[in-house]
Formats: sequence, C-alpha cells, structure tokens
Amino acid sequence: MRKWILIVAGAFALLVAVAYGVGARLPREHVATVRAHFRVPPDSIYRVLTEIDAYPSWRSGVDVVQREPDRNGHITWKQRERMGALEYEFTVSVRPTRLVSSLITPDAGYTGRWIYQILPDAAGTVLTITEEGSVESPILRFLSRIVVGKYAGMESVLGSLGKRFGETVQPVRVI
Repeated sequence: MRKWILIVAGAFALLVAVAYGVGARLPREHVATVRAHFRVPPDSIYRVLTEIDAYPSWRSGVDVVQREPDRNGHITWKQRERMGALEYEFTVSVRPTRLVSSLITPDAGYTGRWIYQILPDAAGTVLTITEEGSVESPILRFLSRIVVGKYAGMESVLGSLGKRFGETVQPVRVI
C-alpha cells in the first residue's frame, strides 16, 4: 500500500513540475479577442452588459453579484464565480459603443481587463471583446492557457448573451 501512495505522490509531483515548467515558459501578458453578431441594436447589448445585478440570471458561471460603492464615479461590483469572488470596475463607459471592465481584486494572481466594442451593422450589432491580461503564477498561466484556454471566458459570455437574447451566436476568435 505504501508503495502505491509513493507512486501516486511522485506522479502528482511530476505533474505539478511539468505544469510549472510549461507555465514558466509562457508569456505573462496576453491579448485575446473574440467577436459575435447579434440581431439586437447596440443599446440593448450595452444595457444588458451594464445591468450587473442581472448577471446571475443570464451569465453562465456567475452565481452572485454584489454592487459595491462607486469608485471614482465608476460602477464597481463583486461577483462570485466557480473560482471564488472577484471585484470589477467599469473603468470606461461610453454608451452604447464601448465598455471596459477591469479586475480590481488585489492579489488575485492575475490582472486584466475586458474591452467591449459594441458596433452596429446592417442586421444588428457586432460585439467584440478583447482581453488584456497578465498572469503571474506559472501554474495559473499553465491552467489558464493550456487547460482552460484564453478564449473560454469571453466565448462563454458571448454564448450566454446570445441565449439572453434568444439567439445562438457563433463566437469567432480574432487574435
């Protein structure tokens, strides 16, 4: 029995070492962009994105949202997700075409922001989300890039937003 415990412990240690080694070779900073088309006007997209109290009703993975006091005149909130509670701030808000949400949780292990570009087209709206992020820990870098993928969160939001509007959207990876 002890032999098997040592084998399992050794395999786990090797797995962690490989994840650390791969993660250490990945760049800390990253940029990723996805976009999708919606059949609703830009103001509808903007309104839903800024109604943070309603996130749990349509955003997959968001369990609870708690509005926090404004910071420098900007909306701030804390949302609880599978990975824990994180705090955000809308640092830029230009209705109905541009929105920037920035992670403001100290010591989260990563930092970043999502830039929402909401542009009209002949049949509705094209929503483009760009993530600019930095991940300090090599293990978190490995998990976020290799296991989960840097597009996963944005693609999930686009898909959830499509369902919110009764549409099936096809996110397209831009960069």
